[in-house]
Amino acid sequence: MNHGTLAELLFPTRCAACGLYAGRWLCPSCTARLPYIRGPVCRRCGKPALYEVEECEQCRGRVRRLDFCRALALYEDPMRSVIHRMKYGGAWRLARPLGFMAATALAPCLEGSTPCVTHVPMHPRRKRSRGYDQAELLARAVAEALGLPHRVLLVRTRHTPAQASSDLSRRRENVRGAFRAVAGGGLPPEVILVDDVMTTGYTLSECAMALKRAGVGRVLACVVARDLAG
Repeated sequence: MNHGTLAELLFPTRCAACGLYAGRWLCPSCTARLPYIRGPVCRRCGKPALYEVEECEQCRGRVRRLDFCRALALYEDPMRSVIHRMKYGGAWRLARPLGFMAATALAPCLEGSTPCVTHVPMHPRRKRSRGYDQAELLARAVAEALGLPHRVLLVRTRHTPAQASSDLSRRRENVRGAFRAVAGGGLPPEVILVDDVMTTGYTLSECAMALKRAGVGRVLACVVARDLAG
């Protein structure tokens, strides 16, 4: 018996979405049901649209500091279950395949530009509690897949309630002024800002504002999933 077979017997791989033994991180059935965003979208927020637009009606009613957003999939099962396991189930290794997939969705939109990749940072207290920052792991995977540099360009200056546990009306206040750009080293003119899920876009927008105040010219958001509840 070879070591690979023994390892599979001792540590069989379960599907990250449905939990069935699959021998891979996502079983064929769940892979086939991933809610990819394939059609036209709003370029500003990544939400599906009837046709490609620079700004959807919702974006025109909000101040968004993002110049562009691309989401891999909708925040629906089975993708929602995979992201939940990555964030709250200790399955940090899922960040690499998810980051590679998100990079594949973003790559055609870069049009030859070579921006730096960064991420929406966790507060240090939450990172210590969880043991990792999933957005940072996603960003490193996106950078690797695209052959671009990854840099930590933002810090979270105060501990904020989790956006997922806050109602939509409170999310903007939760993150207002909660980020600043890292001083020193010079900032690139264009940045890809990575996060796991975009709902209202307030967190990404606050990060983009902090980057632009520090001198970044253009901020492109790359997220694994777009929650239409926002």
